[in-house]
Amino acid sequence: MHARIRISALLLGALLAFSDVADAGFYDQPFELRLFFTVDRQSNYSSTLGRQASVAALEGGSANPGAVAWREPQEPATTVTTSLVYAPSQHGGDVFATPVSLRCQAPGQGTIALAYAFTDTRNAGGDSGVVHSLRSDEWIGGYGRRVGEHGAVGFSLRLTSGHLISDSRAVALGDLPVRTRTDFLTPDASVGYAADLSPSVSVGIVGGYGRAYVDSAVTNLAPLPLTIQPGGFLVVLPVGTLLAQPDDTITTYSLRAGAGWHFDGATAIYLDAIGLRLATHHSGTQTLGRFAAGLEHAMANGFMLRAGLGLDTLGKVNFSAGVGFRPTGSLDAQLALQSNAAPEINPEIGRTRLIAGSLGWRF
Repeated sequence: MHARIRISALLLGALLAFSDVADAGFYDQPFELRLFFTVDRQSNYSSTLGRQASVAALEGGSANPGAVAWREPQEPATTVTTSLVYAPSQHGGDVFATPVSLRCQAPGQGTIALAYAFTDTRNAGGDSGVVHSLRSDEWIGGYGRRVGEHGAVGFSLRLTSGHLISDSRAVALGDLPVRTRTDFLTPDASVGYAADLSPSVSVGIVGGYGRAYVDSAVTNLAPLPLTIQPGGFLVVLPVGTLLAQPDDTITTYSLRAGAGWHFDGATAIYLDAIGLRLATHHSGTQTLGRFAAGLEHAMANGFMLRAGLGLDTLGKVNFSAGVGFRPTGSLDAQLALQSNAAPEINPEIGRTRLIAGSLGWRF
């Protein structure tokens, strides 16, 4: 136990040591690019780490498509889960998401998982009137199955479509306020493996790849005076004039690894390390690392308590807490809270909190 604590301390120290270097260039990147790092956090909404389950958590709520298939039922079973996620920000904007998932399992046949999630923004102008909003639809499908007595493998495919709007000031136009609307289509895939090395130790690893096809339109939010040479004629472009139509392709690479330690069948500790890399044609390349620790403890009467700590290479820290309740084998309720849920876009929307709840029914 002391060795694991020392290793965790070394990892935390390494992340903090590099945070100043990463922070220096990260927030110079466009809002649209940084938002993709935040969206990555939304793969699950209420589990071990308060929002995203450890890839070593051998359960249906895991972010690991292999772990989802690890527990096989004794007879065919279907689980339907509906969730509601609410994320108010410091500057007054609110984002909400409504995921719905379906998981079908049969002994020896594996697990099929399907999901849909709708995300939208309310009060996108916030308290200042500066608009930053996201609206998207996600369709997810996956399959996994046991391999041998101790492991499981799986894959998932996701297609995300939507648009985001971001207001900013264009330095090249004398700090003129402009609005960028970006439409995107993002197919991505992930492959995962999960195993129990012993009754008290579980591990997981997930690799992911995706490509986002992005089309943008930039318009002015205030009249833009232009002087045409030769002759010095003054022309004023009205509000809403199309100024540019940039497009880009964003390629995402991710690698996640985690380990879990289970004590007395009631308490578990999870540690995860996550590496993300976004490469674009026109907006540069950015790499981000995340480290997460989670604790869960089963109590009497079907209650489960959870807590989590997250840290990234920007030096941003968030905390999470959750509670689960399973009164019967067929019903499962979850509630999770998280602080600083979108640190990648804090300069635009301020610190964001997250409140998530879900209800699952197995039949």
